[in-house]
Amino acid sequence: MPKKNWDMGVDYESAYRRINNLLKRLEKANGPARLGYCYAQILLIQLRNGLRVSEAVRAWLDFYKTGSRELQVRVSKKRREDYRLAVVPGEVERADHCYELLDRDFDKLVDSVKVWSKRRLGINTHSLRYALITYLLRQGVNPSIVAKLTKHSKLDFILRYTQEKEAERVLKSEEFFG
Repeated sequence: MPKKNWDMGVDYESAYRRINNLLKRLEKANGPARLGYCYAQILLIQLRNGLRVSEAVRAWLDFYKTGSRELQVRVSKKRREDYRLAVVPGEVERADHCYELLDRDFDKLVDSVKVWSKRRLGINTHSLRYALITYLLRQGVNPSIVAKLTKHSKLDFILRYTQEKEAERVLKSEEFFG
């Protein structure tokens, strides 16, 4: 029996288009759907930067508070204090109805984004992080740069993960086996 995996093999480019299309559709939404616009913004920030969802929420909150598109965000999984650059994509604009989320409990906001992503997009948020990693490596970006960019402390994890995914892709591919 195969082990259950958090990685759902999300393609970076199609995820970017999908989330961006959702942003456009939800921009003028009313009622509870209005919050979906805010959640989609967070997911777009997460995908664009390879952030953990909690880091993306922090970046989004800082963007709404400061208006800055380049932010230093605290890395969630480090014991020692560490920060990384997060860039807010141009498609993300501040919206009046999103300001109501600024006072929401941080952990509840993170959970809401996770649930919304699973229900609306059918994916878990961590897959967006690995979509960027896979995309960058396929674009020829050096794995050590990808590890630095995503603040992975161990390069071997990125290499093992991406090699496993690439091996599966090759085995499934018709181009190699005609």
